[in-house]
Amino acid sequence: MSVLGTCRNFIGLGVAALTLLAAPTVLGQEPGAGAGQEKKMVFEEQDTMANVLKRLEGKGVRLRLAGSGEEVIGKLQKVGKELAHLSDLSGREFFDAVVRIDQVSAVSVQVRGR
Repeated sequence: MSVLGTCRNFIGLGVAALTLLAAPTVLGQEPGAGAGQEKKMVFEEQDTMANVLKRLEGKGVRLRLAGSGEEVIGKLQKVGKELAHLSDLSGREFFDAVVRIDQVSAVSVQVRGR
């Protein structure tokens, strides 16, 4: 593996770690949160990537893929046992994508506005 590839993997892991650290509380909106309140991101110790993605079905997400570090941005339509279906891809509006869950290294979701 080249130095560039090693650096890319290291940066991808760092971004994944920061995403999780910046979101210490459940993905999605907490019960009882009003329209004016911020949504919170919730992370539970026993969560798997499949559990996190399942809670985000129907929402806009940004998935970082392991290995390449490529990001896929779109609406998470359905999560199966091994695959996730995204539609309305950013920059590729006429395309959908199917991603292997085990290849997702990080998930980002917008929880607050400006």
